[in-house]
Amino acid sequence: MTTDVNTYPIFSHEARANPQAVYKDMRDNDPIYMGVGPQTGNHIWFFTRYDDVVSVLRDQRFIKDVRKNLPPELAQRYVMEDPDPTFQMINHHLLNMDAPDHTRLRSLVHKAFTPKAVRDLEQRIQGIADDLIAEMKTQSSGDLLDLFAFPLPITVIAEMLGVEKERRDDFRRWTRTILFGTDMQASQLAVMELVQYTNDLIKERREEDRGDILSGLVRAEEDGDTLSHMELISMIFLLLVAGHETTVNLIGNGMLALMQHPDQYDLLKGNFDLMPTAVEEMLRYNGPVETPTTRFASEDIEVSGVTIPQGDIVLPSLLAANRDPAVFENPDTLDITRDPNPHVAFGHGIHYCLGAPLARMEGTIAIRALLDNFPNMQLNTDVDKLEWSQNLLLHGMTAMPVRW
Repeated sequence: MTTDVNTYPIFSHEARANPQAVYKDMRDNDPIYMGVGPQTGNHIWFFTRYDDVVSVLRDQRFIKDVRKNLPPELAQRYVMEDPDPTFQMINHHLLNMDAPDHTRLRSLVHKAFTPKAVRDLEQRIQGIADDLIAEMKTQSSGDLLDLFAFPLPITVIAEMLGVEKERRDDFRRWTRTILFGTDMQASQLAVMELVQYTNDLIKERREEDRGDILSGLVRAEEDGDTLSHMELISMIFLLLVAGHETTVNLIGNGMLALMQHPDQYDLLKGNFDLMPTAVEEMLRYNGPVETPTTRFASEDIEVSGVTIPQGDIVLPSLLAANRDPAVFENPDTLDITRDPNPHVAFGHGIHYCLGAPLARMEGTIAIRALLDNFPNMQLNTDVDKLEWSQNLLLHGMTAMPVRW
């Protein structure tokens, strides 16, 4: 174990484009590595072996809510980083809660994500994909993210939540400003605009059940329990982010992987029966999420002989776990026939992604539609010129120029 300050440049701009190279170095030499947050100075423990990642994700001693589960003197290190109450309106959601609060909230939200509800969306998702493909056919090149990978999932989740078509670009702008923005005032304004609009949506659903997921969330009940107003606002924010940003990355990263492996591209477009295993392999090979949201050690916890001190941050890398040669043969090779494929792209344990079935369906429909209609799609820039998200949460490109 290395404890030097940021021996591995995981926070660098270069690592954002190719984090796997850094994670491989970590996994080979320091599989449990303590870095230091470049802005906060807090200790951050990275886990890069598959078994350690699964262990951390499963262990409920690694907690989300520092206010409830850490001594005040330790919790204060993190609470003070977000003193503005504005942001609390969107942070009271599943990914920031521990049991039993998490259990309660997930059981209520799950009522709006039944398997039947997801299956019923298939025809509509296909229709959205067909419309986007038809528009792409009027051109010969463009940004695949803007033309297809973004509008498909944002249309799906917006329709599920009952967001008007003309406001979907606003939601995109709000979520990206909140997630990736560096201007605090702009982020605060985005939160306030988001909260104001979602307040209106909730008010409308309280007055009239419109049969959408938001109506279901407003009326969700379990043993007399309901979602509070703050929980509703936070859940809408979470669903918008989780419901489109991750799927944008699944489609974009998946298509990039196929373009970089023309043999696999040709194999898949010649046999769509391979779509289920192909999508799983895309999730494993270059998944949409780099690390899950932040966890903290609620006590001194030993993992594989290393003690993580109480109050320290832990970041189990999903990307690194999915390239661990101890679990995946030839992990750096894209193999769309790989089976079994126990990747952790959707997490593990109680915080396993609630929307995983929907993401799989969207990814399957999207990539099949692209290959079926544009069998010779190619990247329209050098791969090393692609720009990638600069945070450690979502792993995706900011643009993807292609020609077809």
